[in-house]
Amino acid sequence: MPFTVRRLAVPVAIVSGIGLVYYRVFADLVHAWIVDGNYSHGFLIPPIAAYFVWERRATLSAARRQPSSWGLVIVCLSLAVLGAGLLGSEYFLSRISIIGVLAGIVVHLYGWRHLRLLAFPLAFLILMVPLPVIVFNQVALPLQFVASRVGEWAIDACGIPVLREGNVLTLANTTLEVAEACSGIRSLVSLITLGLVFGYFADSRLWARTVIVASTVPVAIVANGARVAGTGMLASWIGPAAAEGFLHEFSGWMVFVVAFVLILAVQRIIHRFWPDRSVRPAAVGRAVEPGAPVSLRRLAALTLCLAVGLAISVRASRREAAPARTGLAAFPMQIDQWRGIPDTPFTSDVLAVLGLTDYLTRLYVTPSRTGVGLYVGYWQSQRQGETIHSPLNCLPGAGWEPVSRSTISLSDPRQPSGPPMEINRYLIRKGLDREVVLYWYQSHGRITASEYWSKFYLMEDAVRLNRTDGAIVRVIAPVVGDAPDAERAADEHAQGFVSAIVPRLTGFLPN
Repeated sequence: MPFTVRRLAVPVAIVSGIGLVYYRVFADLVHAWIVDGNYSHGFLIPPIAAYFVWERRATLSAARRQPSSWGLVIVCLSLAVLGAGLLGSEYFLSRISIIGVLAGIVVHLYGWRHLRLLAFPLAFLILMVPLPVIVFNQVALPLQFVASRVGEWAIDACGIPVLREGNVLTLANTTLEVAEACSGIRSLVSLITLGLVFGYFADSRLWARTVIVASTVPVAIVANGARVAGTGMLASWIGPAAAEGFLHEFSGWMVFVVAFVLILAVQRIIHRFWPDRSVRPAAVGRAVEPGAPVSLRRLAALTLCLAVGLAISVRASRREAAPARTGLAAFPMQIDQWRGIPDTPFTSDVLAVLGLTDYLTRLYVTPSRTGVGLYVGYWQSQRQGETIHSPLNCLPGAGWEPVSRSTISLSDPRQPSGPPMEINRYLIRKGLDREVVLYWYQSHGRITASEYWSKFYLMEDAVRLNRTDGAIVRVIAPVVGDAPDAERAADEHAQGFVSAIVPRLTGFLPN
């Protein structure tokens, strides 16, 4: 059948529509691949996925076309996810929605059979999307502690004195912090991608591919623990310069190479004891002549949906309503019996990472010299990637280790007869020192303990109020002495201070 203009117009119209709707998302995604070393492999994902589709071209052409209107429902739901992500500054939602849109288009124009054939290439695209910050931190933090412990054990086994506090290793001549880049999360994401591609071509059995991909997790943990240990040994034998610069970056590449060799060894063991005797279908073949052209009615309905998605994208780019507020520098220095003492301000590097609009860090002491630390971080907008950083990720970087974590209820001093406010309680230690940490997320008069609910309310308020401003408030009280009631006294002191500052924060964190 001759190649008509109508057949060419369908893919051109679809690609153009998706490009218009997702131009902001694509630009931000490419920028993330460039600046975020954890996802630099993202450039390879679309071409590899396209190859997987090309490999199935004969089967796709031979499959019977059975368009389904459910595809339009999938497209609409995915565009709703896009709107929620753009308005609520949740990049993961806006980026992952493109996969739902593509799946819906396939079902709408071709049917469920085609979607099943394209399930793996579409699912593979997930690897190009950076994980949500909340999930990424939840994964990176445990890996940092594991890498720190493995490094401490290996360095100590070599007879080198080492002290570990949280994810900080202290040697005789230097101090090493096991940051996110050294935790294994970077190589883990890349190795999972490599394991999927390698397993796909190396073995046709699902269980074998699953084992190969699953092996990337322990391999990444062991390899990065070895990297931390090696860095510590070189820093002890050569000097602190070995822990930074070229040697540090080169060790990262070597760890990745060693990890791939270990994954290859797993595949060879599987092949040696359980050889793959199945015959893989030929990847190359003459495509079957396509059937009837795509219905113009279905194409028009799809175009209308994409037009709505474009309107959502344009609306999300409008300027936010800037709330009136007082700068945190004017926060009272005297709060009941607590007198404020300015703390050391953040360095420019820290401020660049946090992306804060305004912040306050002070030490408040009573006449008896019992002190509490107060930190308030405020973000006027979170739509450009700046987002609230949880203390669960910041404190271990200063050498503190978690002891316990819970949620407590306190009477809300703004409305004593109303529901209590839920805040987080975190007990940490460094050596013999212990501290009680109370913190919460606050936006538009709402106090929330859960980071996940805070994100949900952020998206809700972005749609309802066109605002994404928010803050985190943290109070730290040291546990003084080893008496049985020392921890309880610290709790009472911190909770009393919380009750004193909550009403005073109203003008600084706008409702």
